[in-house]
Amino acid sequence: MLEMAILGLLREGPMHGYEVRHRLVDLGFWRISFGSVYPALRRLEKAARIEVRPGSGRRKEYMLTGEGKEYFQEILEDESSEVENSTAFRVRLAFFKYMEPDTRIGFLERRKLVLKNRIANSRSSIHKAADRVDRYTSSLMQHGVRSAEADVAWLDELIESERDGAAGAEIS
Repeated sequence: MLEMAILGLLREGPMHGYEVRHRLVDLGFWRISFGSVYPALRRLEKAARIEVRPGSGRRKEYMLTGEGKEYFQEILEDESSEVENSTAFRVRLAFFKYMEPDTRIGFLERRKLVLKNRIANSRSSIHKAADRVDRYTSSLMQHGVRSAEADVAWLDELIESERDGAAGAEIS
């Protein structure tokens, strides 16, 4: 997931390693250390998915290669990718602008189905555990259901927006 996020950021333009880390944190996905970012950048460079050129001072500037752009698109649109994992879904969502609308809708629909199944399973668990859990545990379980229901409503809005053509983001 980290490498996909880095490639997605570099898809927007060249950056220094510090900028990459800062942008990852800004996206809200990770509290990530340089000890994770720089090894990932080296792996991507070794795989010829990014290039490094001298920047100002001791800094290096990282930029996406043609192969890196193709690889990013491939892993971004991989239909077998996780939609169950919330973090993985959010990382992918951050780069939805690089997908065709039908592909975006497919991911959103799959995530919605995962959440609806989670809601049904949680409601069943709440019902079965009603006489065994205290009110705080019950409240926490209910909160999980409400959070998932709010996410389903949000996904419905995104899907409707995609279908109406209101998203407007084009692949460049």
